[in-house]
Amino acid sequence: MKSIRKIFNTAFKYLYSAIALFGNIFINKIPSRHFRRLFYKLMGAKIGKSYLFRRVEVLSPKGLEIGDYSTVGWFSLLDSRGGVKIGNNVCIASYVKLITGSHNINSPEFEAVFEPIVIDDYAWICTGATIVQGVRIGEGAVIAAGAVVTHDVKPYTVVGGVPAREITTRSRDLEYHPKTQLLH
Repeated sequence: MKSIRKIFNTAFKYLYSAIALFGNIFINKIPSRHFRRLFYKLMGAKIGKSYLFRRVEVLSPKGLEIGDYSTVGWFSLLDSRGGVKIGNNVCIASYVKLITGSHNINSPEFEAVFEPIVIDDYAWICTGATIVQGVRIGEGAVIAAGAVVTHDVKPYTVVGGVPAREITTRSRDLEYHPKTQLLH
């Protein structure tokens, strides 16, 4: 009985991965944000009234959770194998990378290690930023373009650089809802 269950689980894992790969090759290029959102929801993602622009790649959609009124820009990579949770009113620009996976460099087997990324409400992740595993981006925080974030970012803090360091703070009076155009 255990061997049959193991075979079924392995087959399901390969099928799921193949369908997700199909989505990243074809579905993410379709100019219908509604269709793309539906596809990822069918793959297990939890997505509110938010949108992924065309050409966003999602690794393991079942680990993705996005609140309401958030957007993810063109050519971004959401590695949600370890879990990615994006809050409400979050703006993620183009070419952003959220990487939840790494390897244990001291392991003889070089095993894969995954930790979640959490992005709280009203955060803004600027173009080309990279956020690595286990990081929490606080409410209203801003990650400057090209920054590499390796540690948690406090709420309403602006960080930039490689590795990212605090630059300044941001107003706490935020009430916007990022919007998207029809064919994104």
